[in-house]
Amino acid sequence: MKFNKKKLRIFWLGLIIVTGLLAISTTHEFLVFPESLKLTPGQKMTLWVHYPFAFYSGKNSHIPVQLAPFANLLTEHIVLDSKGSNEFDVQLRLFGTIPVKKLHVKFANPPLVVPGGQAIGVMFSSHGVVIVGHLPVKGVDRKLHYPAKDAGLKVGDILLAINNFQVSRVSDVEFILKNYKPVTQKLVLTIKRRNQTEAIKIQPILCLNGENGAHLHQELRYMLGIFIEDPAAGVGTLTFYDPLTKRFAGLGHHIAEFPGAKGLSLQQGEIVSATINGIKIGIPGEPGEKIGVCNPNSNLIGQIERNNRFGIYGKLYDNFIDPFVKPIPIAYSSQIKEGPAEIYTVIKGSRVEKFKIEIIKIFQQNEPRDKGMIIRITDPVLLKQTGGIIQGMSGSPIIQAGRLVGAVTHVFVNDPTRGYGVLAEWMNNEINYNTEHDPKPEVGKRRKAS
Repeated sequence: MKFNKKKLRIFWLGLIIVTGLLAISTTHEFLVFPESLKLTPGQKMTLWVHYPFAFYSGKNSHIPVQLAPFANLLTEHIVLDSKGSNEFDVQLRLFGTIPVKKLHVKFANPPLVVPGGQAIGVMFSSHGVVIVGHLPVKGVDRKLHYPAKDAGLKVGDILLAINNFQVSRVSDVEFILKNYKPVTQKLVLTIKRRNQTEAIKIQPILCLNGENGAHLHQELRYMLGIFIEDPAAGVGTLTFYDPLTKRFAGLGHHIAEFPGAKGLSLQQGEIVSATINGIKIGIPGEPGEKIGVCNPNSNLIGQIERNNRFGIYGKLYDNFIDPFVKPIPIAYSSQIKEGPAEIYTVIKGSRVEKFKIEIIKIFQQNEPRDKGMIIRITDPVLLKQTGGIIQGMSGSPIIQAGRLVGAVTHVFVNDPTRGYGVLAEWMNNEINYNTEHDPKPEVGKRRKAS
């Protein structure tokens, strides 16, 4: 009798373990089973499930459900192809009868785009300069003054004009102050703050030669006590553009903050060509950076019309379109594989180069998300010169098997050789819209104290 109870306990324990393993397996299959798939005509894809799940493709479907070999009778698979229909549904059923999930399959030719890799400067205003800080100035009386702070100027204000003279770049402010004659006691600054235009009076301070960072060739100089910058978010990388519509995508991630961003509309702006003149190598715990400058004498590349979690989007100007570059297809997520790939980016000057990487993980995504894969830099040249993924590399296109699969987005802080990539399929969805814009081809310089 005791022996029978022991056997019974072992039986129930074994049943619980098997049931638990099945539950874990089936839950995982249910969670990773996609809701939609895009494939190219002629592409085949095999899906597998284990009992108690089963496939159901419809009575009139041309897609046969096949059982696995005899060694594993609890497994079946289905082969998706475009023979007979370019769009259909496949059901995942529990115990072969209860529908629990539906997969929508669509076969379509992927869009063709021109891969980028060019270094770009991102500017969110073609009018004015951004006030990014205050500084005390020492006047000829040897006293410290705070003219900007006393006048009520705030970090994030956009300086549009001085005494009705329009300000388009940092050099305009320098020119006006250099030629300032104190006929009147104060200057009138036209500023933009939170989309509201205001006029603020300020008393410039006459400073001695060599004080407050004044240029040595100037004997005296009037200063306002502000740090100003062109409204630029920094340097990034162009990902791709559509040669037919001239729509572009870049960066691969959202721009939310940078000096002066508080007072800017981050949904409109321009991109300009940039030159990389230095590299700060990345190390664990301290991301590296491309040191680049916008080219003030070059033409604007394009107009920014949208800024979201998948990057910046807009339309290129005709002067940037290269009719001799061959477009390549965008890869659907079903075509991306773990393994070798390459990125296009600039690490010196303005020349786009190709570097080897490896896609080490692909995330199943039923809806657009900004982190679609994990990549690792394997190219010895790039590792030596940058240490891996660095700031400014965001947007660098990822190419695999002649297809654009995504763009570099974020670096792992503790391992700069690895980082995330966003799927090109999601980025391409963002350029399919129409919006009016009015480009203003004005480019500025870097931060100055005035």
